[in-house]
Amino acid sequence: MKNLLCGLLALGLVSCGSHESSKPDNELASNDFESLDGWMNGVTSPSLTKEKAHSGVYAVKVDPSIDYSFGYSNQLGRVSGVRVTKVKVHAWVNLPNENTPVTLVVELKNPGEPKPVLWDGLDLLKEAKAKGVNKWIEVEKTVDLPESAAFTSQLGVYMWRGSSTQPAYLDDIQILRAD
Repeated sequence: MKNLLCGLLALGLVSCGSHESSKPDNELASNDFESLDGWMNGVTSPSLTKEKAHSGVYAVKVDPSIDYSFGYSNQLGRVSGVRVTKVKVHAWVNLPNENTPVTLVVELKNPGEPKPVLWDGLDLLKEAKAKGVNKWIEVEKTVDLPESAAFTSQLGVYMWRGSSTQPAYLDDIQILRAD
């Protein structure tokens, strides 16, 4: 019993130690897609894959049967307690060849409005042609949010297949405050 008590005390002290986070101060959201496995209530997302990953085991993909990757969607008011005027999306992508026209999309929608108030895309094929295909490349996109962006506006970030007939992969995504 004494050994059990000492063990629990030691475990408690270790868990109370400082936990330094490598999360940047301006980070609004991030995902490496590792934590999704098992959290989707038995519903699998065809976009979540083990085929290729930049880090860990999982990434998300688009292909001819998946138009939109698993992505991020949240109200601006939940993302930040203060008004955000500019966001930067940072991610790693892998395109198999130069025939993969896919887009990393940043979208902002206001409740009750059918059209987005902002739709901005990063041409991932252009990035891959400059940095290399069939390997993981780092990409970044900074987007100014419109004045009409409200705390209730829905921020979305995802990869769109477009007309690509090839798979494309996305991993280790960060959404950062850039203002």
